[in-house]
Amino acid sequence: RGIEALYAFCRAGDDAVDEEHGDRAGLVNRLRRRLDICYRNCWVDDLTLSLTHAINSFGFERRHFDDLLLGIESDLTVKRYPTFNDLRLYCYRVASTVGLHCLKIFGCDNSRSRSYAENLGLGMQLTNILRDVREDFNRGRIYLPQEDLQRFGITDQELFSHSNAHLLKELIHWEAARAVSLFQKAESFLEPIMKRALFAAEIMAAIYRRILTKITELDQFEHRVELSGSDKLSIARRVFSEALK
Repeated sequence: RGIEALYAFCRAGDDAVDEEHGDRAGLVNRLRRRLDICYRNCWVDDLTLSLTHAINSFGFERRHFDDLLLGIESDLTVKRYPTFNDLRLYCYRVASTVGLHCLKIFGCDNSRSRSYAENLGLGMQLTNILRDVREDFNRGRIYLPQEDLQRFGITDQELFSHSNAHLLKELIHWEAARAVSLFQKAESFLEPIMKRALFAAEIMAAIYRRILTKITELDQFEHRVELSGSDKLSIARRVFSEALK
């Protein structure tokens, strides 16, 4: 129930950003007001009812929701990120915060698991950015840091030009190496005793690392990389088996 409530809240935030017509900022603010209601131990609809119960059951910290909403809100106005540190903050807000909430559900909330969740969230969101680079570009948004585009001699307008295909590939590999480093850093905080409690997170980590590998195998970045259901199931079985050792 905790995961379902958390997912529903995140989904509502994504829907607000993806709304093509209407007051998107108003929708995010409405979500913030609904969160206020939850933390007063009240509810007005199914979402606030399930989230209020989850907050009471698992002790979700309000500050992580506030950071998440700031990240969601930034998608309404921010189209470029000057530096990786700027992007890192965005990734923390929209991804790491969710992982930090999940620790409460998994019953494994300590300093090492929090460092694990933070870095895992960063790596997963950076992978999402690389996977959606073309789709975001078509929407007028470039998440790849401007300092990195400049490093490889690429302008915003020329990001997907045929003449720059080799430079884009080098840039993607550069960012992928960053993501790998974040996944590795996350793993460095994972002690054997934590693996059973966090096996669901480890499944997601393994899936995203596989997606990242497939991204780096591409020559063109026109289409979104996907894993088949059988691939995901195979990964889940392997991770679950390792967690039981």
